[in-house]
Amino acid sequence: MRNLILALLACGLIPTACTAPLYTVARSTESMGTVVNVTAAAGNEELAERAVEAAFAEFRRLDALLSHYSDSSEVGRLNREGRLAGPSAELQDNLRKSLEYGALSGGAFDITVQPILELYDRSFRELKRAPTDEEVRRTLRRVDYRRIQLGEGVIRLGPGQKITLGGIAKGYAVDRALEIMRAMGVRDALVDAGGDIRAMGRAEGRRDWLVALRNPRDPRDFITRIRCTDLAVLTSGDYERYYDPDRKFHHIINPLTGYSATELISVTIVGPAAFDADALATSVFVLGLEKGMKLIGSLKGYEGLLITHDRRIHRTAGFTRYELP
Repeated sequence: MRNLILALLACGLIPTACTAPLYTVARSTESMGTVVNVTAAAGNEELAERAVEAAFAEFRRLDALLSHYSDSSEVGRLNREGRLAGPSAELQDNLRKSLEYGALSGGAFDITVQPILELYDRSFRELKRAPTDEEVRRTLRRVDYRRIQLGEGVIRLGPGQKITLGGIAKGYAVDRALEIMRAMGVRDALVDAGGDIRAMGRAEGRRDWLVALRNPRDPRDFITRIRCTDLAVLTSGDYERYYDPDRKFHHIINPLTGYSATELISVTIVGPAAFDADALATSVFVLGLEKGMKLIGSLKGYEGLLITHDRRIHRTAGFTRYELP
């Protein structure tokens, strides 16, 4: 998610040993439909290498469970059959968190929006046009997260429903990858999954990790730089994936209307967990400025930077403490 964010690591692109002999390993791979960059620093090179590979392995494992693109994944089977017996703890965690944010956002975050996304994709790719209002209204009848049933050992969807975890699963994977590296003894690391970023410790073991927040309308410019030490930084933007050359129809759909949300062009959330920040960024983008700012303010530990369609920048009260002067 989100090519808006570029990690800028202290002392160049890769932290190196300064006062203590730290070995740094930085690698990239493709997973969950994006490029995943992992940097780990440890007291020996073998540990740093193993930690990075363990992080990549966790991304691959979660992608195999949670991707709606794969017919063999748990999400693929759930979408195909409408029910899933014996779901993994990982899928249940993502569904519970998704339902939580569905309720917190008043339905602005809704993982059952997948049929609408498929309608847009099919209309523009095959019919070379936008879906009609009637097609949107008809498809929208299948969208409502409250019809998902999380029973004892079984998940059921409502008639004709499909889910997507595209607005939350990468944040979950970022957190899991970092937790695995921490358990292995790594204290300084950064995970970047297509701009979904979380860091722990410090670059070089002594300097803040830095993240540059790029201008969503000018990739040569950046809005601000954020200190990303023991922090997650995630952004949702209308530039990430769109269906038409004019970018009027993009992938962040308002589940209550069936059309792309348009009041904001970018939402950046900072906070302790990428899992929550991922869902929160999408929720706020759909809600718009006023309701979005209220939602952020209701959640302890999270701050936001919102950019409206007229290019105005709005920050929550505590966001500036994470920015470089």
